[in-house]
Amino acid sequence: MTANRVINGTKWLDTDGRVISAHGGGFLQENGYFYWFGENRHGEKLISCYRSKNLVDWEFCNDVVTMDTHPELNPSNTERPKVIFNDNTGQYIMWLHWENGIHYGEARCAVLVSDTVDGDYTYLRSFRPLGHMSRDCTLFKDEDGTAYFLSAARENADLHVYRLTDDYLDIAALEKILWPGQKREAPALMKRGQYYFLVTSGCTGWEPNQGKYAYATSITGEWSEMFDLGTPTTFDTQPTFIIPIHGTTKTTYLYVGDRWDPSDYHNSTYVFLPLEFPTDTSMRLNWASTVRIEIETGVVEADVRESDLYRLQINMLYLRGEGDQVKASRLSYADKNQLWEVEYTSPVTARIKHHLTGRYLQPKDGSPADESEIVLGDAVDHPMQEWSMVDTGQGYVKLRNCHSGKAMKLVRGSNEPLFQAEMDPRKHGRWDEQAFLLAKVFE
Repeated sequence: MTANRVINGTKWLDTDGRVISAHGGGFLQENGYFYWFGENRHGEKLISCYRSKNLVDWEFCNDVVTMDTHPELNPSNTERPKVIFNDNTGQYIMWLHWENGIHYGEARCAVLVSDTVDGDYTYLRSFRPLGHMSRDCTLFKDEDGTAYFLSAARENADLHVYRLTDDYLDIAALEKILWPGQKREAPALMKRGQYYFLVTSGCTGWEPNQGKYAYATSITGEWSEMFDLGTPTTFDTQPTFIIPIHGTTKTTYLYVGDRWDPSDYHNSTYVFLPLEFPTDTSMRLNWASTVRIEIETGVVEADVRESDLYRLQINMLYLRGEGDQVKASRLSYADKNQLWEVEYTSPVTARIKHHLTGRYLQPKDGSPADESEIVLGDAVDHPMQEWSMVDTGQGYVKLRNCHSGKAMKLVRGSNEPLFQAEMDPRKHGRWDEQAFLLAKVFE
């Protein structure tokens, strides 16, 4: 954070200089403050609360849920907390995803209440709504006071929309099952004008994927098809909430995402990105390195810095160069060996250089043979270091060596080095053993 600007993709500090721990967060506006509730995995903390008047300077309020809150929370994993206020009962209601702290087979939601927004929340119970599994979730309070709980069900294959009882403490009805079998999670719901927008991610664990959105005129009515949002990695984020800023000049909506680090959870960070709406039913998300936010007017200004670096993703793993070897490993934002430069020699051909060593991807010894290992070599003016990019859709390409005519390949689930093989003409999306995503690095 700096001088009224959010610096995205970095560790954010609270006003006491401590790292903000509030992942999978939800936000509530009250009395001139934005309250941020999020998951905290330090010690016996579970859910922490922060507040801010400007969305830049965050003051720590309280660890509102801990393992001491209730025996069922010790141990536990409590994720994606969302809080809404009930005007009739005067209570703050929190819903979240609950697991037993040992495995993820429970797939339950949990409900907690408090008489004050940042007080100690009282645990009521955990359960499967109407008997259905419940994992990634969100809460939404509509303009008429009706509240909805959305959660991933059936091993994350479906997304359920539940209407809550008037006191917001229980399920009144399962109103809708969205996109059955399409495996969407991390829901974030908002309303703009006459349209509701729902943003979700795919199910790839901690690794980022293509965010999508849909729209409807009624939460319980018919929803549109899903449309891509942002890049194929959603700028290396997963959605968690959309914050409306109702200013005197305009109303702005901020996409809030977690940038999970699969190799080090505590290296995970956050992003706030302004959403754009080209039409009443379309949404656009662009990258912003920093964002200046004027709460009073609603004006948001974004600044973008280009990194010119890439990560090469295949089968949800990332290429890593070390010495001569190239292998695939889990995404790590701290691992500079996962950074690459792409030097285009034409619109569809490129040389791929390891950022740290300055060496290039090529078949070992320039061999044209099948099964030859892909290694790093010193720069030479030779087509063995040039790769043609064959589009396979959804941002993925197959990399065919201009010397050997063979395609780069990694056997799914294997820790073996990369090698070259005859190019498979079929398209298998992101799980194709020859399909690479040249994922732009956003800083």
